[in-house]
Amino acid sequence: MKASLPDRLKTQFYDKMHDPKWHPLFLVLLSTLSSVLLYIPLLLKDKNLLFRYWDGPNYLYVAKTLYDIPDLHPFVSYGTTPAYFACHLPLYPLLIRLFSYLLGYPAAMLVVTLTCSGLACYLFYRLLCQLDLVRLPFWSALLFLYLPARWLVYHSLGATEPLFLCLVFGSMLCWLNKRPGWAMLLVGLSSVTRIVGVLVALAYLLLMLKEKRWRQLPLLLITPLPLLATFSFYAWRFGDFWAYFSWNAKLLDPIPMRIIYVYAANNQSAHAEFYLGLYLLYGVGVLLLWRQPLLFFYGLVFWVFNLFIYHEDLSRYYIPIAPFALIVAYDRYLSRRAFQLMFPVLVFGVYLLTWPLIYPNSMDPRLWPMLMQALNK
Repeated sequence: MKASLPDRLKTQFYDKMHDPKWHPLFLVLLSTLSSVLLYIPLLLKDKNLLFRYWDGPNYLYVAKTLYDIPDLHPFVSYGTTPAYFACHLPLYPLLIRLFSYLLGYPAAMLVVTLTCSGLACYLFYRLLCQLDLVRLPFWSALLFLYLPARWLVYHSLGATEPLFLCLVFGSMLCWLNKRPGWAMLLVGLSSVTRIVGVLVALAYLLLMLKEKRWRQLPLLLITPLPLLATFSFYAWRFGDFWAYFSWNAKLLDPIPMRIIYVYAANNQSAHAEFYLGLYLLYGVGVLLLWRQPLLFFYGLVFWVFNLFIYHEDLSRYYIPIAPFALIVAYDRYLSRRAFQLMFPVLVFGVYLLTWPLIYPNSMDPRLWPMLMQALNK
């Protein structure tokens, strides 16, 4: 008896889901779908809310002005000076500006984020397949869309993390495929996306020293060039080569894990225990990566650096190593049937956590018309 059309389509879809050559397409589509599901209730609440989540508005303004900031800018009421925008490094806003000619600035920001998110998911999958460190690469790449929970908002709205991870994953793939020059160039570009890209260069330095790749050490000189060019531009535009650090230097504290002590001293033991758990979870995950030196040194450098980060949103600063220190390191548990059965609970919980975070962490809606006026000039 001939199968019905719905049954045949169902069978074809099932076969494609299990065919590795279709996995990249499905991952890109699922990455986009995960963000669209986040958008729906936000659009019902406020049609501009997708664009107002910090630091999206800042990147929109940098994309429009290219750092030529007037004294009376739309963010004056937040107490920011023109030099404040030096904290927002140029690669992400330049991509927004590139797409803005077709889409307008707000839509261009989301398109750049979604494109980089889908590409990051695909490149992560490629890494997993090449390194052969997880049992089910497609499943691990799917988990990457929701772990850690803070990642969902940053791979859906205006943020630099998706582009940063694209460049890091791309760099690792170049390195593994014996293209070290391209690997270092991508590291350099990551540092003008997020400043912590310089830590990736340090990880490569440790790897080269361990593996005695003396001839490749000079290639590391490529990595600081994009950041040096950016800071030189800041010196011309703002009169301060170190303008980036005028605001962000306060994130670092000389005492490691000080945030635990501060919360405990204020009788907020639940918060203190959360941060302790965060340090331990990622620290154990990094140690579990020791058999793969590239991932181990990358995770170790970021984990040590984060010990000195003093910020309540510390979980955001672990996003760069989460794909490895969480998903790869704990694969023996995450790939089990028990966790797969709990996956819908994870997804539902991540959305419940993310939706209410967005509105209170967004630009004042009364200032949005001022920003749109500036963008439309």
